[in-house]
Amino acid sequence: MRNRAKFYVTIMQRYHNLDFLRAFAMLMGLVIHAPMLFWVPDFAKVFGIDNIAPAEEWVNVIGRFISSWRMPVFFLLSGFFAILVIERKGTSQFLLDRVIRVGLTCLVFSSVYDISDGSFDYTILHLWFLYELMIFVLFFSLLYRLKIIKDLLCIKMPPKIGLIVVLWLILTVPLAYILNNSWHPSALKVPTTYFDLKIGNLVYHFSYFLVGVILYANQNIFIKIKKTKAILVLGILSISAFFLRLYSDHLTIGQVENLSEVAQTQFDPMLVFFNSVMIGVNSSFWCLFFIGLASKFIQSNSAIIRWLVELSYPIYIIHIIPITMMSAVFYHAGLSQLTILPLAVITGFFVCVILYYIFIKFTPLNWLINGYSKSPLKIKFWGA
Repeated sequence: MRNRAKFYVTIMQRYHNLDFLRAFAMLMGLVIHAPMLFWVPDFAKVFGIDNIAPAEEWVNVIGRFISSWRMPVFFLLSGFFAILVIERKGTSQFLLDRVIRVGLTCLVFSSVYDISDGSFDYTILHLWFLYELMIFVLFFSLLYRLKIIKDLLCIKMPPKIGLIVVLWLILTVPLAYILNNSWHPSALKVPTTYFDLKIGNLVYHFSYFLVGVILYANQNIFIKIKKTKAILVLGILSISAFFLRLYSDHLTIGQVENLSEVAQTQFDPMLVFFNSVMIGVNSSFWCLFFIGLASKFIQSNSAIIRWLVELSYPIYIIHIIPITMMSAVFYHAGLSQLTILPLAVITGFFVCVILYYIFIKFTPLNWLINGYSKSPLKIKFWGA
């Protein structure tokens, strides 16, 4: 219990570095979804574009880079902030907050997206993250009621155990392939509907969630990885891991001429294993690098950081249509992919900001997304 008291004395501390990192990861959704027209031809057809050219290779590289660390960072930080809220407000309040801000938000907005095409087939699009996170919240809320779990999660980890944790994160990728019954480079494909859950994906992502929980009780790690030398080493390892990931992709999906044929192609099992390990190495190293980088350079809460943190969650929820629409507008204007994508990201961001201030910030939707206490809209009850 001494360890627990020691590491939870800063319970009221605001983690500006992690707030910013979470916001940054969310806003990267604009970048990774701007090329959707070129990756998913059905999206292009919605905007009257037939026979669209596939994404250029540099676009695919950027997509692989962001996707390799973005969701692991999300789930890791979700675990960290989950235990923070539980220790600050209790399990019941944490569960109520997440049911509203995660579960209900996912249900409402996924339903809007679902019926926008004239049908209702339980599609969740990019909100699959909220769906999986809600499952983790419910499961972890039950786990954390057990004293043995509480005690385990507040134990200070020696370096050797830390290495074992990183190794576990790496091996969860090939494990996920096995659990998904798909020894294939596309085995970690995200769910598209509420009924498309994959046990391998859940194990992979929940592992990062739990590491985030463990990180809360081992915040001395922040001090170690924010040192300049540690950041340089992690940067070199992360960049090396990314190039190895690209090489492993080249040996597998890179051998297929048309990306639409990847799912039907059989690959050498050893190459698939190499690819899965490289994905795991890449994800874990970049997570550590970005946490170290944020811990070193984001140590205060400036106005711009507060603004981006405020915007990040609503923009994550609503950005998919504006960003693809702006890509379509610039495509119809005859621009190249090199011009379309940055313009779509910039204009899509500002369109989302406008939509946020008009339809969310000063409306009851903000109670749902950011919580009633943080909303500028308050109801004065009779006699209050």
